[in-house]
Amino acid sequence: MYISIMVCNSTLIRQSARHFHLSSGAYSRAVWAFVLLAAWGVFVLDAFPAGFVYDFDLGVMAQQQPSIADVKPGAEDGRRTLWFTPKSHNESLEIWQTGKALDWGKAKYLVCEVFHTNKSSAIINLDFYRSAGRREGETTQQGQALAEVSRGPRISPKIGVLPGLRTQLVFPLSHLDGQEIFMARWPRQLKGTVSGSRLDPSEIGAVRLRLSPVQAPDYLSHLLVYRVFLSDSPPEPLPPEAEPYVDEFGQWARKDWPGKIRNANELQERFRALELQANAGKYPSDWSRYGGWKRKQFEATGFFRAHHDGRRWWLVDPEGYVFLSAGMDCVGANISTTVRGQEDLFAWLPPRGDRGGVDFLVSNLGRVYGAEWRTEWERLTTGLLKSAGFNTVANWSDLRFARRAGMPYVLPMGGFPRTQTRLYRDFPDVFSEEYSASARRFAAQLQEFKDDPFLIGYFLSNEPHWAFGKNNIAFEMFATPQQSATKTEFLTWVRTHYRDDLEKFNLAWKLSLSRFDDLGQRTFRDPPSDAAEKDFWEFSGLMAERYVGVPCDAVKAVDPNHLNLGMRYAWVSSDLLYRAGQRFDIFSINGYSFPGPPTTAEVARRSGKPVMIGEFHFGATDRGLPSTGIQGTPTQDERAKAYRYYVEHGFARPEVVGLHYFQWFDQAITGRFDGENYNIGFLDTCHQPYPELMQAARQTHERLYRIAAGEEKPCSEQPLKAPAVFF
Repeated sequence: MYISIMVCNSTLIRQSARHFHLSSGAYSRAVWAFVLLAAWGVFVLDAFPAGFVYDFDLGVMAQQQPSIADVKPGAEDGRRTLWFTPKSHNESLEIWQTGKALDWGKAKYLVCEVFHTNKSSAIINLDFYRSAGRREGETTQQGQALAEVSRGPRISPKIGVLPGLRTQLVFPLSHLDGQEIFMARWPRQLKGTVSGSRLDPSEIGAVRLRLSPVQAPDYLSHLLVYRVFLSDSPPEPLPPEAEPYVDEFGQWARKDWPGKIRNANELQERFRALELQANAGKYPSDWSRYGGWKRKQFEATGFFRAHHDGRRWWLVDPEGYVFLSAGMDCVGANISTTVRGQEDLFAWLPPRGDRGGVDFLVSNLGRVYGAEWRTEWERLTTGLLKSAGFNTVANWSDLRFARRAGMPYVLPMGGFPRTQTRLYRDFPDVFSEEYSASARRFAAQLQEFKDDPFLIGYFLSNEPHWAFGKNNIAFEMFATPQQSATKTEFLTWVRTHYRDDLEKFNLAWKLSLSRFDDLGQRTFRDPPSDAAEKDFWEFSGLMAERYVGVPCDAVKAVDPNHLNLGMRYAWVSSDLLYRAGQRFDIFSINGYSFPGPPTTAEVARRSGKPVMIGEFHFGATDRGLPSTGIQGTPTQDERAKAYRYYVEHGFARPEVVGLHYFQWFDQAITGRFDGENYNIGFLDTCHQPYPELMQAARQTHERLYRIAAGEEKPCSEQPLKAPAVFF
């Protein structure tokens, strides 16, 4: 291991990375790096001062796990490299543990320079453990060596790595505060996410690296580690690739598969065949113009509504026919990817868009249809959706298309009410007047949609970050001394709860406050007592109710006609989500499970509402992309079986009224704005459908109403499962 202070220019900094030491006597200057603005999908340049660097010794790391780690001379420059070959996803490579002198507070980035040749993308998991601290009777050094390993990591970022591409994984240590789930992107790096609870750098007890997936025989990961180091400035870019990673059509250049486009003439021919398929697209004869089922009818109101017939929940279309929403998310002409900082990966680049990325789907449509590509794309898409039996243009879709397609659609509302003060992650100061004013502005966007009969309803937001995990948000509000209207309301609630009896409060909370107001100045690393934790949870429920209640009042005042479809929770992580869902018309969750949807009967029982699955998908790595998404299958045939099983078994449940697949198109090989590059589409980047999936969807959708009515049974053949490759 080496500790160095950077006092050299950027060229010498790069040399230091090779030789594990830094020259002295040179002048210090800024190091330029690429940072992705996740919200826009664009790399921007920023300057950072050069400074502290700490190289972790690869030899020492290998000694900790000699059966799965080995250090060998590098082929390029003789530098030692580490081969990490775990046999299970639980085997880890120890980067550092307490007892070894290191001040994590001086660094800003942990960087791992790696390479692998797996057939799929690899996932690097960095596990940070909290130090257990010193125990009574032990020396300080002994205490420092104790890490809470038995309790599992405190916080764990994970980052995706493309196959066959040398990559620097950059983890900003600022994410240790646990407030941001999604990481900014860096060149060549795929999506990065962070899970767990806040960890101060001074509390770090151990850091370990794990790989996934690891499963014999096809998913055994072999990772080549060139360097692991800490720095207070981003690393310089790696040398350019000698061969392109992406071809002129946006396809993975270094892999072949059936159906891969070879040239522009072949692309033209494929589109001619696609037009015939789209032109023949239409609903089954017993479906209404909205995609409802003509064999069962209730009162027509001119808008979509929910209805329970004594046996099951239904949606009812504007004409009164029962309706189940078989939807497709992300219907839009968009497979954009980030370019800046990784231009060397592309054989050819289309013109860059306003946000700095490029879109090979649009360029491929332009090759075929020229300036009229947009009109032709809308015509093709409407026909293809109907030919596959979809009756809903679902979330994240192009609203211009959705409102012109003559199909039912849902509206993802934008700009959920927020406040300048955030209490925990994205949770706003809900008891402030600022929140109420923000809710009124938020609701105004429904004005232009309120009379549209094709609109099923609106989603208030998507996967709020505070709900990622069983988070006691009132307690988290006291992790910092920040003041807020909600904290003030909590103090009032505590006084009422304890009937102004300070002695009783101090006894319950194991505190010794001289007055109730002093609680507002306190911060807590952990709840001071069981009673305090219980009180925090109870007030968290009140916070959750207001979080939803204020905007629900506002939207209903503007638009009383359409269904409130809820917030598309990532999953039901705690009872707070039920308390926050009392005002919805439909309780929506995203359901990435295998082989069928997640449990929904309990959701319906607890909420008293019908259930809509806002997202689910299945991917494979046998064609043009190396990542499956959140649920994996081995082949496209198995993807088709997985779709049929999930949808048919979902609509067989009496509480399920909607299932929306994520998404219409595959993602880009180099990743969308945040780095996802999943094979989850019904169509690829060249606008070519996966025929197995299209045919399966049609078969299932033609029988979905009979399955829901109990006239037919759902299919019984379960798909084969493969390890999920997602980040």
